[in-house]
Amino acid sequence: MRRLIQRSMASTTAKVSLVLALLFAAPRMARADDAATHYNLGLQLKREGKVVEAIAECEKAIALRSDYASAHLTLGNLWRAQGNYQKAAAEFEITTKLQPKDPTSHANLGAAYVRLKRVDEGIRELETAVALKPDEYEARVSLGFAYKTKGDLPHAIEHLQKATELRPNDAQAWTNLGVAKSKSDDKDGAIFALRKALALKPDDPDLHFDLATVFRRERDTDAAIAEYKIALSHNPRMASAYYDLGILYSQNKQDEKAKEAFSKYLEYAPRDDAARKDAEDRLKTFEGTDAGKRPLKKK
Repeated sequence: MRRLIQRSMASTTAKVSLVLALLFAAPRMARADDAATHYNLGLQLKREGKVVEAIAECEKAIALRSDYASAHLTLGNLWRAQGNYQKAAAEFEITTKLQPKDPTSHANLGAAYVRLKRVDEGIRELETAVALKPDEYEARVSLGFAYKTKGDLPHAIEHLQKATELRPNDAQAWTNLGVAKSKSDDKDGAIFALRKALALKPDDPDLHFDLATVFRRERDTDAAIAEYKIALSHNPRMASAYYDLGILYSQNKQDEKAKEAFSKYLEYAPRDDAARKDAEDRLKTFEGTDAGKRPLKKK
């Protein structure tokens, strides 16, 4: 009898414990389900381009479940899309702690640090991402940009070259590689890379401008002028292209074209642009030259 009573009591205790465990677990499970609901809604809003609303849903998900790594990662990307790299970095810092072996988290954090001018910290995170996943394209591109920012062109070119091998049909890596090679005085390599990028994005005015700059430095004036004109055909308000054209036309003694180019530059350039005074002085010089060429009126 005693044993039966003991067994009954033990069984009752186990059942009570199970009930209590379920009672305590139920709110946690409900919160997790609610967090997932908010997060999935946030993803849908993100796909629809509704960034502010998506941020709100991800924040609700995190409020219910603070260790929701995917929600932190998505929220970081949303803040980055808004240009708020400070808040983006804060979210990516959390994801790297929650998922220390996730290369994407380290890559995103590194890229955010670079944007915040914390270049050395950014390189550390990006190198971690590449160590975890050598074919991490975004990390390679960001590393190229970071090393280029530091003036370490050999390392920049190394990572950008690898990025072009990983995604040969993505213009971003080719563009950055072209700029890095130009800065390292590898003009042939720069032209090759920029032309690769242009084959993928032929209507990109910035790419035509970059290629024109390489030609200008190579003293290939005709090729440079042609590329500046193409850049302006895609973006007629590109002030820097007008300024460079003005310089080239001046060197070629094409004064009328130079005046027109400098006038267009002054029309579109920001008021605080460093080249404004030079353009204004050059136009005054042209005006003085024209006045000297005009014949005197007969009395």
